[in-house]
Amino acid sequence: MNSLNIEKKRKKLEMFIKESLFVEQIFKDTKPEAYYAMDVEGKFVIANRACELISGYSQEELNQFSYSDLIIESHLQNVQTKFHYSLTGAIQQYQCTILSKSNERVDLEVTNSPIIVDNEIIGVYGIAKNITYFNEQRKKLKESERLHRSLIEHSPDGVIITQEQRVVFANKKASELLGGNKVEDVLGKDVSTFLKRYSSMLINNFSMAEKGLASELHEVKIVQLNNKEIDVEIKTIPTIFQEDHAVYFIIRDITERKLAHEMMINSEKLTVAGQLAAGIAHEIRNPITAIKGFMQLMESGKNYKQEFFSVISAEINRMEIILSELLALAKPQLERYRHRDIQSILKHVVTLTKTQAILHNVNLKTTFHPEPVFVLCDENKLKQVFINFIKNAIEAMKNEGTITLIVEKYDDSSVVVNIKDQGSGIPKKILDRIGEPFFTTKENGTGLGVMVSLEIMKHHNGAVTIESDSNGTTVSIQLPISKPED
Repeated sequence: MNSLNIEKKRKKLEMFIKESLFVEQIFKDTKPEAYYAMDVEGKFVIANRACELISGYSQEELNQFSYSDLIIESHLQNVQTKFHYSLTGAIQQYQCTILSKSNERVDLEVTNSPIIVDNEIIGVYGIAKNITYFNEQRKKLKESERLHRSLIEHSPDGVIITQEQRVVFANKKASELLGGNKVEDVLGKDVSTFLKRYSSMLINNFSMAEKGLASELHEVKIVQLNNKEIDVEIKTIPTIFQEDHAVYFIIRDITERKLAHEMMINSEKLTVAGQLAAGIAHEIRNPITAIKGFMQLMESGKNYKQEFFSVISAEINRMEIILSELLALAKPQLERYRHRDIQSILKHVVTLTKTQAILHNVNLKTTFHPEPVFVLCDENKLKQVFINFIKNAIEAMKNEGTITLIVEKYDDSSVVVNIKDQGSGIPKKILDRIGEPFFTTKENGTGLGVMVSLEIMKHHNGAVTIESDSNGTTVSIQLPISKPED
């Protein structure tokens, strides 16, 4: 196209813009979008106020420019192609980036359409929308999503997302924890198949998720695809996945932690058993001495009486009870939760600790509830809790006084065992630290006894409170009451 023809078309375009009410309307300053018109060479003829704000150039300055003077180099070829298509009569839509007068990059969403007068294309209309902020936010969102996905994929915890209880997303760790060789092995599976024992917990967690609430951290056993069970902690969080409501599961393997915890408990059991050994040895020596004396009498044939057998039998039974309780405490056992009468458990513990109390000139006094009170418990671990606190009470008495054990119903749903001593009390600064690992005021103490006891109570849904003053210390052990027929 020769220069004379180009100039002619520009003049015609300028006249059309000047006389057209439609053009006047769209180029009003109130328009938020950038409106402009270019001649067939791409030079600006008119631009509205939004164009000036976006580019930083005035109307007069823009009239000296072509669009190619503003477009960044990497986008120029594509924009030139789109412009020439517009001159053939086609409407073009595209995105590009310009450099403003202050040398800042501005992202635009552009629509170009031909200006046709008397069946002749004399220029191009343009509408541009500033999408810089939108693009920045989208970029940040993509970076955030990429980072989030990377964190999930490399997380030491398993992550699954479910919709209608079906697994729709899983990371590699979750696949391993659920027993799959690859992620695809667990996709589409009903999450309840991995948590067969905890249907009521799942229903509650899904119900909370529907209300937009996250669950507490639950310690459960997962049934893997190969039917092997492992110990895990699970937390559920409501989320959105692929624009629909979903539930986000965090699954943490606690197998090693459970093993370490069991080792710590068993170590504490052996420590307690060793501390009780001296008293038990003293207690067993008395019946052995009596039996030995009767045996010597029987052997000599002097003063032989039939009643000797009942005395010997009673003394042997007494030793048997003490030794069986000691062995039950020291022997590592799996968690076995059964309905047990808490008062029966406490009687066995009194039998076991009475010898140590006698050595310290301490009296153990019991006050029981008139009826059996059942709790769902691991009997051995509950014994360990009572022994730990009774032993501490004995050591606090300084070789005299009475320890009172009281069993009473707190309400219809819980029972409380109070262990009261007559020691000098525990200073507040020490009381606040009781239960910390390896914190002890005893010369040969491990600092684990109370901590282990608190952990056992946590697993029994129980609670321990300790109150102390100059008149002594009271340890209150509260447990939920169970019904054996449940």
